[in-house]
Amino acid sequence: MDQALPIKCFLSHAYADAAQCDQLIRILPRNVEAVVFPPITVKPDQFVSSRLIAAVLDCGGLIYLRGGRSALSFWVAFERDYALRAGKQVFAADPGTLDVVRDTEAPLDLAVFASYHHGDAPRVREIAEYMKHERYFDLWLDVEDIGAGADWRKAISESLTDRLKRGGYEVVFWSRRASESQEVRKEIKMAIKSTVNFNDRVLFALLDDCPIPKFGTQYQEPSVQLYGDTKRPAAHRWDDLVVRLYWLIYRKTRTAEWSSP
Repeated sequence: MDQALPIKCFLSHAYADAAQCDQLIRILPRNVEAVVFPPITVKPDQFVSSRLIAAVLDCGGLIYLRGGRSALSFWVAFERDYALRAGKQVFAADPGTLDVVRDTEAPLDLAVFASYHHGDAPRVREIAEYMKHERYFDLWLDVEDIGAGADWRKAISESLTDRLKRGGYEVVFWSRRASESQEVRKEIKMAIKSTVNFNDRVLFALLDDCPIPKFGTQYQEPSVQLYGDTKRPAAHRWDDLVVRLYWLIYRKTRTAEWSSP
């Protein structure tokens, strides 16, 4: 192994490939600490990702198994992608030879259009800042991305279409205020009706317990709760949205390369 590895590396692999992972650990240089996350036994939309993300960020680099069951794992794709975005050194290990090479492939295009009621702007902007600057999403927000004097409706239509064409999603920050907004409903219908290929690219992120509208429900992905309750605070739920979007975009754009977890 002639790669200069960071002294602490997260090892990303499917747990069906645990034997290959153990073998890789045995041949790593003595000065390299290998971090192996406990098995994840639930689906991506049921997992709280904060601890996983923290574990990746705590390491100087990530090594993933490229091949075997690991090539079919959403979690391997998620961990690799997140490490790349966080500026970590990422390496791929062949599961047969265990040769380790630097990974230079691009991460996912995390394109997101935010739809919301402007009365919810303070909360939405806080979540958007987190998604953009701590979780590396390319999130379009009207109050930040529409220049002075621009045609507001044209900018919204073009930006939404751009995000959908790139494999992204419209995230509707849903609340009682949003339920009363004709503009929010227009943007939802715009995404659903833009083309048959995009009619399932709407994800509701719930700011409160207001019921999701019945129209177009056959196209909607399961919603994500962002408000806190007795189980978990709101801040912990933001990463639920992050993981769900990673999973949905991965599923839509990498189907030719990857399989479902």
